[in-house]
Amino acid sequence: MFYQPKSKQLLTVSQVDIIRRTFLIISADSAYAEEIFYQYLFRIKPELEELLDRDSSIQSKKLTNMLGLIVSQIHNLPELLPMLSDLASRHIGYGVRAEHYHDVGHALIAMLRDILGSGFDSDAETAWVKAYDGIAVTMIGISFGNAGAVQYQSASNVCQLAGKT
Repeated sequence: MFYQPKSKQLLTVSQVDIIRRTFLIISADSAYAEEIFYQYLFRIKPELEELLDRDSSIQSKKLTNMLGLIVSQIHNLPELLPMLSDLASRHIGYGVRAEHYHDVGHALIAMLRDILGSGFDSDAETAWVKAYDGIAVTMIGISFGNAGAVQYQSASNVCQLAGKT
């Protein structure tokens, strides 16, 4: 049984549009986006490097491909659930813990802010944080149960608490 978020509609039409538009910008130079993402992630949580594929080019491609698949279906949570379930199961196998989702969210938002600059306005940040938080809570719920999902702090809260906004 999949963890079911309260709402089947994660985002507004406008937020989906923003995510797709900004994803097109970062995916134009995905190698750079991946490099920036992992720089942030390993600065935040260096021990996560041990969990990742030793071939960084393979790991980077996994990030870009999965993010692209999620963005392509972000408007349709029921279609995303099987993919997120599979992804959550694989992450458990890699040794990912519930608290790592905060670090990944923070690295994602920091990478987007870095690459998009002024194009990452408050509307874009709200859309991406809402999308990431919904996905993270879903994956944590699948992997660690509802209690784990309830304990998750949003990516925006983590950024604010760390003084890194």
